[in-house]
Amino acid sequence: MIVLAAVIADLCAAAPDPTAPPDPAESAAYASAGDEARRAGDLRIAAIAYRKAIAADPSNAQAKDALTALCEADAAPVYDAALLDAIARLRAGDLEGARGALAPLTSTGSSAASAHFFLGLIALRRHERTRAVHELELAARDPAYTESATTLLRLARRDGPLAAVLLAEPELDTNPQLVPDTPPAGATTGPPTTDLDLLLVGTLTARPARWLALREVLAWRKQRQLQTLDFLGETAQAAVELDGRADHLSIRYDLDYDLLDGTSYLLAHRATAAYQHDLGVVTVGASYAVRDRAYLQPTQAGFTGWVHTAELGATLHLTPKVDIDVSAVGWRELTADPGFSDIAGGVQARGRARLSSRARIAASGTVWDAVYDGAEPDGALRRDLHGEATLDVEVDLGDHVIAVAGVSLTGNQSTIEDFRYWKLVSRAGIALAFGGP
Repeated sequence: MIVLAAVIADLCAAAPDPTAPPDPAESAAYASAGDEARRAGDLRIAAIAYRKAIAADPSNAQAKDALTALCEADAAPVYDAALLDAIARLRAGDLEGARGALAPLTSTGSSAASAHFFLGLIALRRHERTRAVHELELAARDPAYTESATTLLRLARRDGPLAAVLLAEPELDTNPQLVPDTPPAGATTGPPTTDLDLLLVGTLTARPARWLALREVLAWRKQRQLQTLDFLGETAQAAVELDGRADHLSIRYDLDYDLLDGTSYLLAHRATAAYQHDLGVVTVGASYAVRDRAYLQPTQAGFTGWVHTAELGATLHLTPKVDIDVSAVGWRELTADPGFSDIAGGVQARGRARLSSRARIAASGTVWDAVYDGAEPDGALRRDLHGEATLDVEVDLGDHVIAVAGVSLTGNQSTIEDFRYWKLVSRAGIALAFGGP
């Protein structure tokens, strides 16, 4: 919403420079494209198309009228100069400066709803639940903000200094033998056995300070048939998050302790540093993580060791409703058994779209190639080509209830036959989310 407001304001600020010679046919085509984009709700594309239509033919009254109507009606909440200044501060990451600039506008009739909306957005980013709910409820009274504010209100009521999420999700898994956190080497050999399971995940997040987040996650997976693969995992996390005007730095520590069939399975420590820089339509970032894994069962002991991971990527905000993430990732695994030590690299992409005020969809794909250090007993060198794809859908059934469904497909092709596999998981469930105080 912030990006959209600023972009439309820029497009409405001055008349486009005309091209020479005028081209009425091209102008009409751009005007038609603008009409279509506006009907679809993409105001940024509509404004760009109308400007191109006017540039191609300055006498195109239809395009001029359409651009004027878009600027004065659809973009009215962001057309006030003082409001634009506050939005610019918010867009640059100056949350306190934006809050100070917005406060006086709440008493201005033409800008009051807009000011309440952006104040609510700032409070939401600060995890100030009570303030966010108050501001967004005021903004929602204006028809121009009803849909956007109502969507954010659901997020605000699930957030705060203390937030909890409980997920219950039955799953159908065609290869449950690939137990959690087992490297793609594969924990078992032989044909996979399809099984049903019930996954329960509880997450509790506390924010004792604006820059500090403490999180506890418990995950329990109960198999219907393969009960020796029943899984209980616990993750404790502490994260420091530092925000600048356009920069975000996070430093995180994770402690994992997992049980398999009631027996200690994995103890792991991980430290992660991540940095993001917001350029407006594009956000760039990089991260580095180091993890120490100790597998506590003799059959998994060869996987014990260190994993170093680096990632470099960007997020493109295509429209106010669509984001695309693309990144390159690489890692180095150093394990007790050299046969499982490897160096790997690949690419991953993820798209997120808001289908409506209640429905969201996300799709992702990852492909990487790994080369292993040690030779197999027969002298063969191992190399894997790995791919993963996921599709997830969320639908808000209420302020605190979310329906979730998804499917994921994993495939691993290897020069060593024992490490070739496929895994398909389909799932559907309900999540409950609460925030306070």
